[in-house]
Amino acid sequence: MLGRIERLNEGLRQVSDNIAHDLKTPLTRLRNRAEAALADDGGPDAQRQALEQMIADSDQLIRTFNALLMISRVEAGSSTAQMSDVDLSGLAADAAELYEPLAEEEGISLVSRIEPGLSMRGNRELLAQALSNLIDNAVKYADCGQEPQIAVTLARVRDELHLSVTDTGPGIPADRREDVVKRFVRLDESRSKPGTGLGLSLVQAVAALHGGRLELADARPGTGEHPGLAVTMVLPGGT
Repeated sequence: MLGRIERLNEGLRQVSDNIAHDLKTPLTRLRNRAEAALADDGGPDAQRQALEQMIADSDQLIRTFNALLMISRVEAGSSTAQMSDVDLSGLAADAAELYEPLAEEEGISLVSRIEPGLSMRGNRELLAQALSNLIDNAVKYADCGQEPQIAVTLARVRDELHLSVTDTGPGIPADRREDVVKRFVRLDESRSKPGTGLGLSLVQAVAALHGGRLELADARPGTGEHPGLAVTMVLPGGT
């Protein structure tokens, strides 16, 4: 118990530091744009453009705080009362169909290999959000190589359900996989891709809430520079 308390306190300190670091920049940018808009005599069009940029910055901050609140609630188990029978096969198929046009726009093929008739006891909204996070991440990073591809798979493995999203991107080094599930951690230090660094944290929290776990591995082991990434939510076997 003392060890767990220590880990929770350390996690709280890390989250506080990360919030201060990652939110300071967008808040500063928001203030600077407001100040520039007041000082600019470029007319209504320039002011309108500045306001639109400020709204976009504000929306990003709101998404960040909403993600933090959702992770905290999931980790606290507040959603356990909303469990019901979930058609996991249907949920995965719907998510793949929803993201297929977006992937095509990015020049990425999205395929699904979903075993039919698999269901479990869970929270449909949280499971859908977790899968959406995984596919969204894959779309951002799968565009490496000549034939970029994302695969959404669902299969029963013994007494477990394996819900996976794989891509053909740069992957994540084995020694960084524990880091990327922490809040606000991003391997893309330049922030060249949009995001908050909270996606995998939420996925891990959702898996844990359902009595499962999150596993990260190379999608194509031994292929060199771009091994891709396979992220799997391992969930209780259900029915």
